[in-house]
Parts: sequence; structure tokens; C-alpha cells
Amino acid sequence: MAESREATGRMRTAEVLDRSFLEGLEGLPTEEVRRRRDESLAEREFQSYLRRQVQARQDILASERARREAGRESPPLVERLTSALSTGPRSERARGEALRTTLTDSDIEEAEQQLSGLLPGGPQDDPSALDDEELEQSLEELTGAERAVSARRAEVIRVHDRLQEELKRRYREDPSEIPSEV
Repeated sequence: MAESREATGRMRTAEVLDRSFLEGLEGLPTEEVRRRRDESLAEREFQSYLRRQVQARQDILASERARREAGRESPPLVERLTSALSTGPRSERARGEALRTTLTDSDIEEAEQQLSGLLPGGPQDDPSALDDEELEQSLEELTGAERAVSARRAEVIRVHDRLQEELKRRYREDPSEIPSEV
């Protein structure tokens, strides 16, 4: 298996979501459980980043649709992008932990590659260039892509939580297992 920060995108996703990733967990050395937990955390961060990138594109297209429905003139592209993206990430239930943002350059590059595969056809740089039908089609396709990424992210979270629970169990049973370099 590749090192946690070296494996990216599709390879790490497949590894973390493979059934064997959690098989025989109770019999694995604690260091291996930690490594797998860290791998699943890296994948969760990756999936979260990818999801937010899809959502940002949805926000941009939704803003364009709202502008058209209101009959407003199209402001300069930079203003439209700033407005659409200024709301920040969509709210979701907190996981009770500090936010981590430790994506590697290769994670970001892989996310961009996956994103380009998820995006609908047509001009992505300027949503005002889309006709109404193309705009609605693009929004539908992005909604499907966001659901798919969110579902995959939820699967990764379940894997991460299972690994974290195993570590907590071990730490309760044997406090000497708790790493001293925190």
C-alpha cells in the first residue's frame, strides 16, 4: 500500500472503500490501524474538497439562473463569481473536530482532474454564455455529481469513524497505546 499522503484520488478512494480495508481490524497492530485511520482522513479531506468545488460551480450557475429570473443585467464576471462564492461552504452538521486542510498538491491536482470529468459540457468560464436550457441541464448534471461525491464522502466518513472507534477502544483498554507525541 502507498503512503497516506502519496496516494491520491481514485487509487486512495478505492483502497479506503474496499471491504478489506476494515477486515480483521481487531487483529491488526495499532500502528496499522492508525495508518489506515490517517489514510481515511486524507481521503475524507479530499472528498470534502472535491465536493466543495462541485458546489461552488453549482452556486455560480444558480446565481446566473437567479439573475436571469430577476431580469437583471449581467454584471462583470468577477463580480458574479465573488457574489456566488462569498457565502462560503454550505452548512452541514459539525463532526466535533477541528477543521483540517492538509491537501497535498497532488490531491488538488487529482481533484481538478476528477472535477473536469464531473462537469457538464459547455462553457464553464462564463455561465452567461449558456442558454436557459443549457444552464438548467448543467445545474441538473452538477446536482447529480454533488450527490455522487457526497455519497462517496459519507462512505469514507463511515470508514474513518470505524477506525477511530477501534483506536478509542484500544486506548481505553490499554492507555499505553496512546501516542505520546500529540
